Amino acid sequence: MKDWIITENDKIKAKELAKQSGIPPFLAMLLSSRGIDTVEKTGVFLSDDAELSDPMLIKDMDIACERIRKAVVSYEKICVYGDYDCDGVTATAILFSYLESVFANVMYYIPTREGDGYGLNKNAITKLKNQGVSLIITVDNGIAAVDEVDYANSLEIDTVITDHHRPLDVLPKAIAVVDPHRVDCGSPYKMYCGAGIALKLVAALEGGDFFTALENYSDLAALGTIADLVPVDGENRIIIKYGLNSLAVSERIGLSALFEKAGINVDKLSAGTVSFSVAPRINAAGRMSTAESALKLLLTEDPDEAERLAEKLCEENNQRKDIETIDKIIAEHPEYLLDRVVVVDGENWHHGVIGIASARMTERIGKPVIIISTENGESRGSGRSIKGFSLCDAIFECGDLLTKYGGHPMAVGFSIEKENISEFRHRINEYAKTCEEAIPSVNIECKLKPEAVSISAAKQIALLEPFGFGNAKPVFALCDMRLDKVTEMGGGKHLRLSLSRGRARISVLKFSTTLNEFYYKEGDIIDVAVTLDENVYMGRENVSIIAREIKLSENDNKALLLEQRSYEAFLRGETLDKQFLAENIPTREEFAVVYRYIRASKDNAYLPEILMHRLNMKISLFKLLLILDIMKELYLTTMNSDGGVYYIKINDVSGKVDINASKLLRKLKECAGYGR
Repeated sequence: MKDWIITENDKIKAKELAKQSGIPPFLAMLLSSRGIDTVEKTGVFLSDDAELSDPMLIKDMDIACERIRKAVVSYEKICVYGDYDCDGVTATAILFSYLESVFANVMYYIPTREGDGYGLNKNAITKLKNQGVSLIITVDNGIAAVDEVDYANSLEIDTVITDHHRPLDVLPKAIAVVDPHRVDCGSPYKMYCGAGIALKLVAALEGGDFFTALENYSDLAALGTIADLVPVDGENRIIIKYGLNSLAVSERIGLSALFEKAGINVDKLSAGTVSFSVAPRINAAGRMSTAESALKLLLTEDPDEAERLAEKLCEENNQRKDIETIDKIIAEHPEYLLDRVVVVDGENWHHGVIGIASARMTERIGKPVIIISTENGESRGSGRSIKGFSLCDAIFECGDLLTKYGGHPMAVGFSIEKENISEFRHRINEYAKTCEEAIPSVNIECKLKPEAVSISAAKQIALLEPFGFGNAKPVFALCDMRLDKVTEMGGGKHLRLSLSRGRARISVLKFSTTLNEFYYKEGDIIDVAVTLDENVYMGRENVSIIAREIKLSENDNKALLLEQRSYEAFLRGETLDKQFLAENIPTREEFAVVYRYIRASKDNAYLPEILMHRLNMKISLFKLLLILDIMKELYLTTMNSDGGVYYIKINDVSGKVDINASKLLRKLKECAGYGR
């Protein structure tokens, strides 16, 4: 369940933009809602000829180029020091390939997740010194490596830092620190990823010529930019547009082999395909073993090696999926799900996959989730958040309990001593109490009449591509639609929903949902949040309507979510308004209605917000959740929940059951001021 936030569009402004720009009103509305509300901005956004800014505007870029050119000319040994994620690997491939092409004496070093950890480390620097390296160039890391750069300086190794993460108060004492987030940096654009900065560095080394950089490396830069979830706007949008075209015709035999092994059609390559099918396979290498195999895939010119490495990355990606489960721990500790920030810890989960697992769980339960794994005596955590709650600020408040930490509002990583995990769980939830209650949401572009769904609309939406973070694919609301028929597709793995409103009839696809996982019934009046895609089948153009979220039209999801949060606060023992609690004391008749409905139902899985509707009586979600828990407490039912779905089975009970025997009901009455 998510709150549906519908954008308030300025129709007059959009109409004026359409008139001045000569574009369709629907496209003008989409652009203006994204802040592209002038003729000039519209021209730049829609143009295929937009240019990147002068790389020399980035602070210290001139110093970096001077030192690198000197090393190339004098044949000093240079090390490109990368990172083990997709952004770090592609950034390394860009800079290493370029320096090799100008006949530099260059090597690369990719730290291992388990052995080295993130970023520069002293052991690696010692190894590089022993190999004769006199210049280290970092990509996608180094901005926080103050002590490590000092150590390199002590060994007479120069360092050039290129990074895109936020600087600390003190910068490393490197020859050059190239990071657009420096407060003294005059770069007009700031939001590059590591691969984007590497591309800018190559352009700077080429005298500011972006033709060479984009022609040779935009495919890798686009891959890193999409994978790192930086905003798809400004110069990142330019990089991705160039890069997607380059990827479709890439001469890198490693990427071609990976596309083939992953079953990717390059003729329909999009940012979404790269994000969900290519980047995870590159990332899998660094998570499961060493990212060097992914880097070799991007660099190889040997077809046999390309095929072998592509197969290895696909296998490791599948292994990753096998261990992305924490259901057993949650089953043992259901109380964790009541917390504002869910913190789950366990033993020997692979450190490389806990970030993915926390992201999956965050999506499933609609709360910030942190997963901590203790492996070989070391405890590491990775967390993902929802819009409205800065997880980065939260862990900073608990910084005294952590040995290392960092991240941004939506994702964090840290290390912690095992004995501090319990206190960390308590402290981060105490901090969350002081913040405004965050609830999961979906942003809706506008309400769309079913008769307005057309191939023309889908074509106009496609002009906004590439989509990604900061330029999300538009989602529209089809409201008050009658669900006429549900048809299984793809061997039962997907559904086709036949919907109507008035005389309008449309078909909507609901992917990755079986009939047993679909909780709406024919005849229900529903709202459907959809995306529109242009599709060509057997030479004929049509529009595909894809369901992203569904809710009963009568439901106010935001109000329901806040009720759910209030119920969780009650179970945690927090103080709530007495009148509110008194209004939610269930009557025996309300218990009976819920019990009789579930007993008579052929279903065994329920969404509480839909069950409310089926009961045909006015009842709050708070009260319904309480009734369900009390029925379980009194052994009337066997019940468990997962991701908002309640699985309920009626137990055989002899004789009458006194609901007043419920400890939970007595607690509610006491908190409401009764029985004292």
